[in-house]
Amino acid sequence: MKHKPSLPYLLLLPGLAVLVAILYPFITGAWWSFTSYRLNRGAPKFNWGQNFVDLFTTGAGLHAIWITLLYAVTVVVIECVVGIGLAILLNQGRYGNVFRVLIVLPLLLPPVIAALMWKVMLTDNGVVNWLLQAVGQNKLLWLNGPDSALWSVVLIDVWIFTPFVVLLAQAGLKSVPAELREAAAVDGAGPIRNFVSVTLPMLMPVLVVIITFRGIDSLKMFDIIYTTTKGGPVDATTNLHVLAYLEGIRNLNFGTAMAALIVLWLLCYLISYFLLKARRKEAMS
Repeated sequence: MKHKPSLPYLLLLPGLAVLVAILYPFITGAWWSFTSYRLNRGAPKFNWGQNFVDLFTTGAGLHAIWITLLYAVTVVVIECVVGIGLAILLNQGRYGNVFRVLIVLPLLLPPVIAALMWKVMLTDNGVVNWLLQAVGQNKLLWLNGPDSALWSVVLIDVWIFTPFVVLLAQAGLKSVPAELREAAAVDGAGPIRNFVSVTLPMLMPVLVVIITFRGIDSLKMFDIIYTTTKGGPVDATTNLHVLAYLEGIRNLNFGTAMAALIVLWLLCYLISYFLLKARRKEAMS
């Protein structure tokens, strides 16, 4: 049966439609980032990248970049350490299947719902402060304090997404041959030496995937931060994504908002590019 000459082109149409649907908004947003486009001031006017200059020279822009990087690095490090530790304990425990079900429960909640739940718990008269007072401690400001708001949001992020790390780390641990660990133990390696020399190198492919996914998600985190603090207090939790929202939706300043999002896109692209490149080089060596 012969195919019609036009059939291959017809089969390409869905892919081309998706490509256009992705590229058109991206190119439009990239163009806006080089303009002084405000929704209430007419057509965009090219400003030779002044939005990017302002982003990297003004206090608000530099602060948003710093919060973005600090938040991402902090949550990824904590989630990797805690997640891998829990995965090792679950693999060794007798009741691993039961605890695995309990640990994964935070992942079943939408991040916004989980953030709202924690926001209620961390209020001035919430259950967390009640427990602190019950053991003789003073109340903490949590989400309302300029010095504690960011770390409170980090706590919420760790609670929600550490199960993701646990699941992937457990899958990686299953692929580590028990013979290697036993041979290292026979040679005199203790638990820490065994983990560093045998288990961790075997976990590196999984660890790269974990850092890539969680790193990108953390860099562009919006829902948890905006739900709990709306970027406050006093911009203490305003990262690039929240800054773009405030500039674009509240101030109708699409040029500045898109400049922040382009910088955020570059950060996400670079972290995934270098991590995967390093992993590919290690696999080939």
